[in-house]
Amino acid sequence: MKKLKELILYISEICQDDPEFGATKLNKILFVADFFAYSVFGKSITGEKYFHLPKGPAPRQMKKAQEDLISKERARIIEKPYFGRIQKRLVPLRGPNTSIFEQEELDLIKDVIDSMSGLTGTQLSTWTHSLIPWLLTEEKEEIPYFTAHNMRSVPVRKDGLIWAEKELEKLRESGYEV
Repeated sequence: MKKLKELILYISEICQDDPEFGATKLNKILFVADFFAYSVFGKSITGEKYFHLPKGPAPRQMKKAQEDLISKERARIIEKPYFGRIQKRLVPLRGPNTSIFEQEELDLIKDVIDSMSGLTGTQLSTWTHSLIPWLLTEEKEEIPYFTAHNMRSVPVRKDGLIWAEKELEKLRESGYEV
C-alpha cells in the first residue's frame, strides 16, 4: 500500500489547481494509470486491486490509504461546494516520496493526468463505465488486470452487455475469481 499512498499524494499535488479534481477524479486517474501501466509495462504501478463501484473503478485499499495519510498528517480532506454537490478533495500537507517510482511510471502518470485535464469526475465515471474492464464485472467485484489489454470503450448497447456477461461467465468457469 506504500506505493498507493505515495501515488495518491503525487496525483493530488499535481492536480491541486484543477477545479474538477475531487475523490472521483482521483480514483479514475489511479485506475487508468495502474491499468495502462499493466498493459504497457506488464505490471501495475501500485500493485493494488481495483473493484467495481457505482461511480466507477477504485482501489480496494483507497479508504485505508487515505485514512493513514490523514492520521499521519501527510494529507487532509477539504470539502467544498461544486455545482450543487460537495467535492471532497485530498490535499497533500507533505510532498510524496517519488523515489519509489521509476521515471517511466512518473511519465505515464503525468500523461494520464494531462489526458484528463478539464474533465469532471462525472464525465470520467461515464467514460469508465464504457470500458471493457468495467463491463466485465459487477458491483464490488475485483477488476482483473489482464482486462487492461482491452482497455477501450465499447458502445454500451444491449448486445455489448450480453457479450460482456458471457465473457465474465467464461472467466468464472475457468476458475478465475472475479
